[in-house]
Amino acid sequence: MSIRPELSLDLFTDAELRDPYPSYREIRDLAPAVWLPQHEVWAIARYQDVRTALHDDDVLVSSQGVALNPFLNGQKGTTTLMSDGEAHRKRRSVLMKPMMPGALAAVRPRIEQLADALVADLLARDSFDGIADFSRHLPVAVVSHLVGLPEEGRESMLEWAAATFNALGPMNARAEASLPMLGSMIEYAVSVERARLDPNGWAAHVFNAVDAGSLEADAARGLLIDYIAPSLDTTLLGIGHMLYLLGTHPEQYDQLRENAELVPSAVNEALRMGSPVRAFTRVATRSTEIGDVPISEGDRVLILYGAANRDERHYAEPDRFDITRAARDHLAFGHGVHRCAGSHLAQLEMESLLRALVASVRRIEVGEPRVLLSNMLCGYESFDASFR
Repeated sequence: MSIRPELSLDLFTDAELRDPYPSYREIRDLAPAVWLPQHEVWAIARYQDVRTALHDDDVLVSSQGVALNPFLNGQKGTTTLMSDGEAHRKRRSVLMKPMMPGALAAVRPRIEQLADALVADLLARDSFDGIADFSRHLPVAVVSHLVGLPEEGRESMLEWAAATFNALGPMNARAEASLPMLGSMIEYAVSVERARLDPNGWAAHVFNAVDAGSLEADAARGLLIDYIAPSLDTTLLGIGHMLYLLGTHPEQYDQLRENAELVPSAVNEALRMGSPVRAFTRVATRSTEIGDVPISEGDRVLILYGAANRDERHYAEPDRFDITRAARDHLAFGHGVHRCAGSHLAQLEMESLLRALVASVRRIEVGEPRVLLSNMLCGYESFDASFR
């Protein structure tokens, strides 16, 4: 009888959230899948195992919830994130339509203009906050308006997103405190009047899809949540990681200024190093194996994106920031049919900001960051920065 690989870890304490990477390595080194009794879940942290798990969406499913607590997993969901099979395919097709590269071509000039203006404004200041003033600006300015909610909805998007990602963790104090705000978001999505939406916005596009028969009516409100909850925080945290990494690695920034063709590579490397989403869970629909570890039907699996992106089995010297690294295959956006629907937009925003920086800023200086303590998001709450 084989011994189940097991670690007594709570990955969601303040200390772990501030620096999860030693524990991620411990999980990777022990086995392909490691049982965490604290959360009653299998944790997978090796790159290839995570990629395979994300690809095998008929074996490890999302429709039984992606959270780490039974309360949220027990809620009936109509979001794309909590669906599988044909229902997921139909919802995702509608969700992604305005965020595909072809559709985004129309908004690219505006995004680039906003990025240039932001960098010029911050360059004129002695210092600024790397998150509030830089990382948050473009996603809020672009995405909140593209979604097309009324003003009161746009103003709440950041709070709703923060609450959603905390609620997806274990039912600790952070998750419990987030539930009222999560309820507020759901109530808003259910009750917002179609007539109050921007007729050209993404939210209105969802209801147009219902009219056209390409989306079931009861899924429309769930897709509004798909646009509201994950569309801002993940991108702004990725931007924050990128800015901080370039500020703490001036030799890499100098190399980027000398060769602007490295911009997409630098964005991918920043996303690999600082994956904005910590993890989601899935449930095994049948007995299976992860590596050589048996997983029983009904077991819940915690997929650790940030751990996979630091796996030395796949990336040489994975804790080293290297903008020339071929990191396009990073898993920060996930993989397979559940890959982040907004990944093309996030990439466009990050590349636009980086090109604006390279064109005007000689040196990026950053101070010590304050880590965001979020159950399922990884990033910084604040850090001092300046452009020279």
